[in-house]
This record gives sequence, structure tokens and C-alpha cells, in this order.
Amino acid sequence: MDPNFSTVVTCLHKVLAREVPVAPETSIISDLGLDSLQMIEFLLTVEDALQVELDFETMDMDCLESVDAFCRFVSTRG
Repeated sequence: MDPNFSTVVTCLHKVLAREVPVAPETSIISDLGLDSLQMIEFLLTVEDALQVELDFETMDMDCLESVDAFCRFVSTRG
């Protein structure tokens, strides 16, 4: 499992303001239902938690297909 997985899940719980089951294959958009404002808050929270910089303008939406895909994306930014 990706070393960033637990931090990303914690960030998701913070943004959603509730704990929900999250697996590596969970879709951030479809399964968790983040709206556009929550998505921005999530990305900013991940940036702070992992000390990475994510470029929202060029970010590929494929990395939001699953939590695992997002973790792999973040790993390339650190």
C-alpha cells in the first residue's frame, strides 16, 4: 500500500467532516461524492499534510479515479 494512503484518507475524512470507509480502489469523485469546493479543500489539505505542491491547472482527472491513483500521483510530486 502507498505510504501516503493513510494521510490521504485522513484528509478525505476531514473534508467530508465524517469518517467513511475508504479503500485503495474507492473513487474520490464517484464513491465519495466530493463537490468542486470540497475537491479544492481536499487538494489544499493534502498539500499541507504532505508538504507537496499540486498544480490544479494541469492535474489530470484520471488521478482522482481512485484513492490509490491519487496517492501514486502525489508520490510523483514530493
